[in-house]
Amino acid sequence: MPLPALRSRWLAPYTGVVKLAAGDGVSAAPSSSEPIEIRTSGEERTPTGLYEQILDADSSLVLLQSPFLDEVLVYLRMMAQRRGHSIYAWNPDAGLSSLREHGITVAATRRLPDALRYLLQSSHFGVYVFPAGRRELTPQVVAVLRQIGRGKEGGDKRVVMVANKLEVPAGLDALATVIVHKHGPSNRLRLRDGRWIRG
Repeated sequence: MPLPALRSRWLAPYTGVVKLAAGDGVSAAPSSSEPIEIRTSGEERTPTGLYEQILDADSSLVLLQSPFLDEVLVYLRMMAQRRGHSIYAWNPDAGLSSLREHGITVAATRRLPDALRYLLQSSHFGVYVFPAGRRELTPQVVAVLRQIGRGKEGGDKRVVMVANKLEVPAGLDALATVIVHKHGPSNRLRLRDGRWIRG
């Protein structure tokens, strides 16, 4: 499937309200660590080192919030082609589709729960990207994601759930590495030319 068509299918569900604060069944951060915050500004749309952050994650399950999902998908395709890594993105029409080689799909993965169960059984290296909108995070899907997050034999496999605004079901964040991409100047004070400025 051509990239624009894949992107439109893959990104369509992403609307919602950010809920990374505690309460209403949503936890603010993993119990073992705080969310990893990465930032871009100006014309930059994908954070430097994002792929390394995914590969270095402590958990096989990664929850990624970014305002620029189109650009993240293009960036991951570039990483797949440059490094020769197996990176797949899921969409309901084709299932898991390779970002490295056009037209390569994984059979019987059009249903999201089936795709995730396939990953539970696979021991091969790979990065697998899925939407994390409300309609995707059904109780059935969340149950499989918990199994992936608890997995001890995941190896280098990474399951990356992405959304513009993450809504994290209670307890799932404790099993995952959470990466929050923010765009714009930071509010942190830093010293520049003898003056404290924000950014």
